[in-house]
Amino acid sequence: MNSHDAGKVSMEDIARKARVSPTTIYNNFGGRKALVQGVVKKIIDDNIAQAKSIMAGSLPFPDKIQLILSNKNDMAGKMPEEILKKLVYMDDDVAALIQEIYQKEIQPMWQKLIADGKAEGYVDPSISEETAFIYLKIMRDGFNANAALFEPSKDKINLMMGLSRIMMYGFFKNDACPIPTRQNIQAKTG
Repeated sequence: MNSHDAGKVSMEDIARKARVSPTTIYNNFGGRKALVQGVVKKIIDDNIAQAKSIMAGSLPFPDKIQLILSNKNDMAGKMPEEILKKLVYMDDDVAALIQEIYQKEIQPMWQKLIADGKAEGYVDPSISEETAFIYLKIMRDGFNANAALFEPSKDKINLMMGLSRIMMYGFFKNDACPIPTRQNIQAKTG
């Protein structure tokens, strides 16, 4: 499915490539829709496992963020078009699957990542977990509302990397602007 338009690949071709009978595919998945859902789940699970491995490593927080975002963009670039479209245009079954994975896997992962960033001194400790998650939800909703960003295109990779950078660092260069705090603002207006 990775090398062809998945919508044009027959179940027989998939079975032949997997070296199983078409009956095995139907017995395990029930049909194309469930197979696509299974592939989506596998791709997301692999990406989450990779992110968890990065998080467990000894790299500093900024390197972890950069690797996780880079791997996410690489995943989207390698994904078969039919599966990417199901993710982008949110097939109801795929949307439910993604929401479940988000709540069980991705949100706790981000909680840990933010806590680690605070512990290492990279994330402003005055930003509450609630604030961080509202911001991440706004970003996720924005990406979901602009599905064309995810359509398969090598041109989109640089755009997605730029948007990811703005999401993480804002419009400022690294350390170009100190993070405003209530104390800084009160001292200036004071």
